[in-house]
Amino acid sequence: MASLESLTLESVMLERPQLAEEITSRYTEWKSARRGAEARWKETTNYVYATSTRETTNGAVGGIDPDNQSGWSHSTHLPKLTQIYDNLIANYRFALFPHNDWFKFIGEDKEAVTKDKRKAAESYLRTKHRLNNFEDVVLELLNDWALYGNCFAEVTYEARLSNEIDTTYTDYVGPVVRRISPYDIVFNPLAESFENAPKIIRSIQSMGEFLRTVEENPTKDYDESVVAKVKETRSTAFLAGSGEIDKGEQLTYDGFGSWSQYIKSGYVEILDFYGDIWDAEKGELLKNQVITVVDRLYVLRTSEIKTSNGKANIFHAGWRQRPDNLWGMGPLDNLIGMQYQINHLENAKADALDQMITPTRIVVGDVDESGVEAGRPGGTYRILGGEGSVGNLAPDTTILQVDFMNAQKMNLMEELAGSPREAMGIRTPGEKTAFEVNSLQNAASRNFQNKISQYESTFIDKLLNAELELGREYLDGEDTIKVVDTDTFGVEEFLTITKEDLKINGKIVPIGARHFARQQQLIANAMQLIQLAAQDPLVVQHFPSKRLAKMYEELLGLDELELYVEFGRVFETQELQQLTQATQMQQGMPGEEPVE
Repeated sequence: MASLESLTLESVMLERPQLAEEITSRYTEWKSARRGAEARWKETTNYVYATSTRETTNGAVGGIDPDNQSGWSHSTHLPKLTQIYDNLIANYRFALFPHNDWFKFIGEDKEAVTKDKRKAAESYLRTKHRLNNFEDVVLELLNDWALYGNCFAEVTYEARLSNEIDTTYTDYVGPVVRRISPYDIVFNPLAESFENAPKIIRSIQSMGEFLRTVEENPTKDYDESVVAKVKETRSTAFLAGSGEIDKGEQLTYDGFGSWSQYIKSGYVEILDFYGDIWDAEKGELLKNQVITVVDRLYVLRTSEIKTSNGKANIFHAGWRQRPDNLWGMGPLDNLIGMQYQINHLENAKADALDQMITPTRIVVGDVDESGVEAGRPGGTYRILGGEGSVGNLAPDTTILQVDFMNAQKMNLMEELAGSPREAMGIRTPGEKTAFEVNSLQNAASRNFQNKISQYESTFIDKLLNAELELGREYLDGEDTIKVVDTDTFGVEEFLTITKEDLKINGKIVPIGARHFARQQQLIANAMQLIQLAAQDPLVVQHFPSKRLAKMYEELLGLDELELYVEFGRVFETQELQQLTQATQMQQGMPGEEPVE
């Protein structure tokens, strides 16, 4: 390490490994290629969370006033884009998790994978999801998916410790799904697939957080000599001047600027590279590697990715796929222009209405305006010599059509985002039968259903199976899980399982969104069946009532309430008759007190 007198970026760069330089160069290149997407994300985010047009690109037109560059007197923002965003998230979440049993284990070997083993695998994940707030993390990922058009998650296996007075206990052990901000990950967008694309995740930690990570996560295999260099560099930098430190080759850091500003900030930048890379110094290809670079100068870790397929448990979902580009497009991106126009018309209308309320005066000839207060209705004008007139400049009344125009645009935006208006409980015009309404709803929601099914099969599916794989690999000893037995009226029991119980041939399949669509279709078909069968009693004879009742219970999601009991009303009716007869007999016996 350079001494205090020779601590310059140039001197430190002489010790920089080629791998650190290569990974830093790739990060800079891929981040630069993503600037267009980041600009769109920023504009979309501004519109979704804006409270006035001054916070959006609507306020950047005209250049008339620094505080109100649009040139309007008003800055009203109609949050239609916000409403579409919230509506999409609500419907996506409901479709993914329509009930508790929104995923199931599908075994490849029917004889080896018994019912108890399937139940163990499913209950293991349900228990972990309840403890690690899985659904809350998925909601954050849905927010990214709808806002940015891209969401990223990493699945890890963690042991969380909690400290009390003189006691340290394990709070949670198991797989964890962590959100990765789209701003914190870069990759080769031209790769064949995201799974095979080399990728880099950037994280910023305080020096304390960094040293604690090194201490509490020995499985990361961080190089202790590099950790010592990181600490020594900062200790030396605090005693040196910024000008002395920045001599030589320039190196900038996102959010910090020069190297001296970064090195004195108290923060540590970490770049985690995943994939294949050529090591020019050793002259060899490093396959399926995770390489950690700290300060863009030192290689902190180099190790193989420890998964069954050699790929990192990092997954990506894009809302609208682009040809030859892995970065997806969001549902709101195409609607920014329409939101801009809605705001423009709304504020132009408000200015026009102000003009109607306080019209411009036209004064012709010799008119005495003394005593007339400008901007207020009424007032007295005296025309001198009988030659002159006072009138108002009549505004164009077509401005009153703006509300109708904006209503049309907002309805169109709803449809273009793939969120049918029927989902909000707004029925389209015209009289329809119940079957016609259901048919129209199914047809109108196909785009929505296609998107959420795509998200479920290409993203949620991978998260679930990565969790199960990590459980098989890292479960140490035994774990206690809660099992709800639906065959015994929802009785809860706790089972102890080992990693051998999870080593079964098969995979976890999410069925929430697909079940949701199928359920809606079956309900519509069942309603039509009832109407048709009622017209022909002979047809009804071929549909057993018990099976129909059981079907209704399942379709309506009433399984947990256990409303279905074979001939339950027959027994209830018999019990009612017995109680009625007993009551009548007691009332018919004079001189005797009723039996309590």
